[in-house]
Amino acid sequence: MELRQFLALECPLLLPHAGGGRPELRKAIEQFGPGDPGPMLWPGMSAGEAAGWTRDALLEALDGYYRREEIRESISADERRSIFGAMTLARELDLELKRLFMEKKESWNGYPSPQKGFRSLGQEACAALGVRLRRGREDGDAIGPMIRDLALFLLWTDDPVHVVLAQMGKKGTAVDGRDLHIGDLARGVVPPTAPLAGSTQTLVGMAYAAKLRREDRVFLSLIGEGGTSLGEWHEAVNFGSVQKLNLIFVVENNRWALGTHSTEQSAVRRFASKAAGYGIPGVTVFGNDPDEVAAAATWAAERARAGKGPTLLELMTYRRAGHAHHDDDRFHGAEGMKGYEVEEERRAWEAADPIALYRARLGERVAAEEETRARERAREAVRAAERAPWPDPGERRDPCFAPRESAGPAGGALPTRTMSYDEAVRQALVEAMERDPRVFVLGEDVGGRYGGAFGVTRGLVRQFGPARCLNTPISEGAILGCATGAALGGMRPVAEIQFADFVACGFNALVNTAAKVRWRWGRPVPMVVRLPYGGATGTLEKLLGGGPYHSQCPEAWFVRTPGLKVVAPSTPGDAKGLLTAALRDDNPVIYLEAKGLYGIFRPDLREAVPVGDFEVPLGKGKVRREGRDITLLTYGAMVYTALAAAELLEPDGISLEVVDLRSLVPLDEDLVLASVSKTHRAIVLHEDSKRGGVGAEIAAILAEKLIWELDGPIVRVAAPDEPAPYSPPLEYAYLPKPQDVVRAARALLER
Repeated sequence: MELRQFLALECPLLLPHAGGGRPELRKAIEQFGPGDPGPMLWPGMSAGEAAGWTRDALLEALDGYYRREEIRESISADERRSIFGAMTLARELDLELKRLFMEKKESWNGYPSPQKGFRSLGQEACAALGVRLRRGREDGDAIGPMIRDLALFLLWTDDPVHVVLAQMGKKGTAVDGRDLHIGDLARGVVPPTAPLAGSTQTLVGMAYAAKLRREDRVFLSLIGEGGTSLGEWHEAVNFGSVQKLNLIFVVENNRWALGTHSTEQSAVRRFASKAAGYGIPGVTVFGNDPDEVAAAATWAAERARAGKGPTLLELMTYRRAGHAHHDDDRFHGAEGMKGYEVEEERRAWEAADPIALYRARLGERVAAEEETRARERAREAVRAAERAPWPDPGERRDPCFAPRESAGPAGGALPTRTMSYDEAVRQALVEAMERDPRVFVLGEDVGGRYGGAFGVTRGLVRQFGPARCLNTPISEGAILGCATGAALGGMRPVAEIQFADFVACGFNALVNTAAKVRWRWGRPVPMVVRLPYGGATGTLEKLLGGGPYHSQCPEAWFVRTPGLKVVAPSTPGDAKGLLTAALRDDNPVIYLEAKGLYGIFRPDLREAVPVGDFEVPLGKGKVRREGRDITLLTYGAMVYTALAAAELLEPDGISLEVVDLRSLVPLDEDLVLASVSKTHRAIVLHEDSKRGGVGAEIAAILAEKLIWELDGPIVRVAAPDEPAPYSPPLEYAYLPKPQDVVRAARALLER
């Protein structure tokens, strides 16, 4: 990019100074503040200091331009040949995959391979992003390519067979037919997710793990301009910028997000200008010029390794085909039907094809050799994939959960200390963080001077520092995305969602990324998500008054999600023991923290809790009260409601057996079935709404496995199917009460 072109993009007011080169431009920029402080804009901020922000940004932009020009001039013939080889191989593979899609010959038992074939035609210059990164191994730099970044993947791995296997759904890749996306973390490639910001969120977490581990690594995230409209992408970029992580955020502006034009995505003229909102540099380059792309990525990586934080790179390019093979005709038009492509854009960008442009720069002989080689390799990759076996559905015995690798407590007697529920949670965190440097806590207000909305993390930042008790922006998606990536990066994060209700804001990171990683590509994701949930104390002596946004019980969302474990302690001892076990598990664990049992609401709920290494195993319930007539199955604060109901029923000769499930996934089915086989009647009690709650799943299990043992219907006692109210009389009526259980028990025995 010539100097005048750069100035036209970055600061047109400096164009009159362009003739004087770098010295005159710097002199012109340095006229901006701080100099005379000038008037105060607000307390602590002068006009001169504010002007200095612009001066510093322009100086960095100018220095960045000259450094990129130096890098561009230093690109070697071998590097250019490597880039061109990946570009041409991507083009040839794209054409081969299109042919396979049209022929539909590859099939299993008559069912054709879907051959989704997301097209990369016209965007092959992205290969140059990786030419000077440390590629090809898990402990090197890492990339998160999207569906158009075939050329970058090939430069990074040199593995065209992987691409065809993934597209066919054959065995032989990390996903082994379970997904169509390419990627292999062992080689530093994070497989993308269809929810577009998933890999960006994950790379932010991996970058934070690298920061904690003091690893010199750079993480490159790619997304199309359409994906930048996602709030999750914004959260991830903001999080990475605040933490000054070693990240490069690449926006490939190819003008189209499926059928939506870039002008319908944002009012900005160039997407790199959004970087100013994150306090990081934003650079726009011609994305069809591999040398410009390579220089920009190399400069951004240098900045990151120097501790200057992320950069946003916008590659101006063009998608020269449909969204996928099936979309080509709709894009270009066919059989008299007009396509949605803009004809003027098509002509302009067809003349700017990246392979044709680079071919001229490389020279006819070298280019021809690489093109011939690429054609042969693409065809051989297809032949190899055609020979490859289909995946066997029976091969993976437990595809969603990783086995636990770490050892448990040594055993033996431990001293005890009387603790409240929340104190036990804090004690578990402290002991885990002392024992294992991989454990860290992140969430809104957990550190700094606050210590958590309920004070559960109070004192952690003083003991372990702000990096391991991390105050985050108000960004549940970024919090959970960071936790997911950090877990993949070798850490054991504990993400606190301030109120369980807000976890909905981070659903994709938790449900579509963390929960699916083990199933998709076989990696464990050891992370804990603490959710202070509900509004019940179990006694009704106090009402929390949380209302519809601070009282929800979200467990049913996660119990039905393969790949997530869910626990719900009801006592201080279990709160500590289950959290310790969850922190040693190698899977995402939802830790339901009944905030109504915290000491501020239940000062009476204190007990002797073991101090030291102590666990309550996941998947094991406990009988809290023996009984003979009815089994009551419950968890969390409702355990105390159940025990109160049992006391009320006892004078009438009705014996209620109270089973505290403690763990919802995995569920202690043996205990549940044994208890109900003894009493022959069952009530399921939970604070959540009745319809679709955990009680429905337990009722289904009992109906499937014990139907002939039952002497009556399976009864559910739960909150009504409406949000939790705020006003005391409404909240009192809403919460399940011991009297509700008593009525249900009597009615069940009368049948």
